[in-house]
Amino acid sequence: MNRATLLDKQNNYRTLLGKQPARTFLLDASPPLPNLPVAEDLCASLENVLSMACNIGGPSRMPFLSMLVLTSYPELLLPLSYVKNNFVRLQQACTDLRTAIGDARNQTVSGGKGCVVQGLQEACAHFQRQTHNMVQQGGLCNQLEVIIVSCRKAESIQKQIEDAISSLALEALKRIQVVSLTNLTDSMADEQSDECTSQGSASSNNSGISGLVDVVHLDTDPLCLQNFFSSWLIDSSTDSEHLHIILPPALTANTDVVIKCDLHERLINPAQLPFHGQFTLHPDSVMMKTFPTTSKALGISLPIFRIQVNGLMNASAMCDSIVFGMPMIAQPTACWKIDWDDLEKNQQTFRCLVHLLLKKEMIMIGQLENVLSNTSTKRPHGQSEDKPQGCFVFLPAENGTLLVKSVAAQELLLPFQPPPVIDNWSEETIQTLQSSLEKVEVIDVYNPLLWHSRLYECLKSKHKKAEPRQTKKRQDITPNAALISSSVAVSSNQRKRTSLFNPVVAGNRYSSSPAVQSVTDRLPQTFNGKPLLPFPTDL
Repeated sequence: MNRATLLDKQNNYRTLLGKQPARTFLLDASPPLPNLPVAEDLCASLENVLSMACNIGGPSRMPFLSMLVLTSYPELLLPLSYVKNNFVRLQQACTDLRTAIGDARNQTVSGGKGCVVQGLQEACAHFQRQTHNMVQQGGLCNQLEVIIVSCRKAESIQKQIEDAISSLALEALKRIQVVSLTNLTDSMADEQSDECTSQGSASSNNSGISGLVDVVHLDTDPLCLQNFFSSWLIDSSTDSEHLHIILPPALTANTDVVIKCDLHERLINPAQLPFHGQFTLHPDSVMMKTFPTTSKALGISLPIFRIQVNGLMNASAMCDSIVFGMPMIAQPTACWKIDWDDLEKNQQTFRCLVHLLLKKEMIMIGQLENVLSNTSTKRPHGQSEDKPQGCFVFLPAENGTLLVKSVAAQELLLPFQPPPVIDNWSEETIQTLQSSLEKVEVIDVYNPLLWHSRLYECLKSKHKKAEPRQTKKRQDITPNAALISSSVAVSSNQRKRTSLFNPVVAGNRYSSSPAVQSVTDRLPQTFNGKPLLPFPTDL
């Protein structure tokens, strides 16, 4: 493989999830935060996101986390710890965080002004100590991201960081994010609005920390808090692109037009969560992680899905970015156990429902009901495991059926900040794309029967590659198929025979034919003067 081919192959691959930094969460518990409802919303949002990060499948989206609370002094609530499969410890840290905020209500704290720098220094020193002792996965987590959440003005906190920049271990810091909570009270809002600056101007006052400190003004409603912590689950690495869109060559060029893109997740994939069966519908095997054999599957019973319709909406109001999973088609049941009159009435009701939805151009939104206690998962102490309730949309069709799709619930959504719109593209770019798009065939409608994925060919070729190994294995395990005597050197036409009932060599009977005999030719055809039959005749 030459150097150009190797380089091209490397350019077509990327690392999984990039390099995720370790995070240290610093909460400034100075007044008036302990006396505001936002304190509980903050702890609840953090706990919710940590429960998701601990249980989601695949590679860890949040490798390490530590927590500190800033009152009169920095208090370490959670040392740098693994996040995945460690929710018990993280939940205890959230409980300790609530306790520390409650204790701060009865204390007189002088704004915690000098405590922020001490907390930063402690976070950096603790990270360096822990990284030398912890076994890291591939050594990717070699940087620290510090998140400081405070009710005070972000500019005052940034000024403290600028003054103490020389005492920080900058080689281990990837970013310091200063989060200023806004819309707290009228007095606090007036105070913050006097000196509130934009994020860009706030992070460019000192050239020594330009690009290191990121100022964020965050509203205190629960949704904004949830989106902020959910952003920790998103891969923000820019080491490589994710997608290449290939268009035909433009004008007289011989090279394709390649547009490189990044892919952003709009929601958490329910297939990576423990309760994925509650967010998708399937008639047979949605809740089975491993498919049983036919004999074992006969005794397995699955609950009947019950979806409670909670709303109607216009069909054009549904956003495609929140629809996921396998689409299913619902039609009136033909179950033979139902009485004939009830079956006919149910069919008329279903057809009438589809007709009314089509007439009004409406779709239905429903939510899965809780399954019965006898079908839910039993815990060791005999308690039934509570399960989430997925959301689904019903779309009427002209053929009298309903198309059922899964739609995202609040917990599955991930925040997304679209890039700024640019409309001042050059004339050369317009001509290049127009020339390239003119070479693409225009189709009236997408017909899947005309688009082949080569699935059948790949499945058949996969089994063809495995056949030689199986054949070789069968030949190796065939007993006494072609025993060759190693004690004496014999010619190619002198093969010893073995007795069918005695593995020991029966005698020096040599073959008269120079050709190699088959297995059946080398076996004796008689025993004590009687012909050998493939099965006993006296039974």
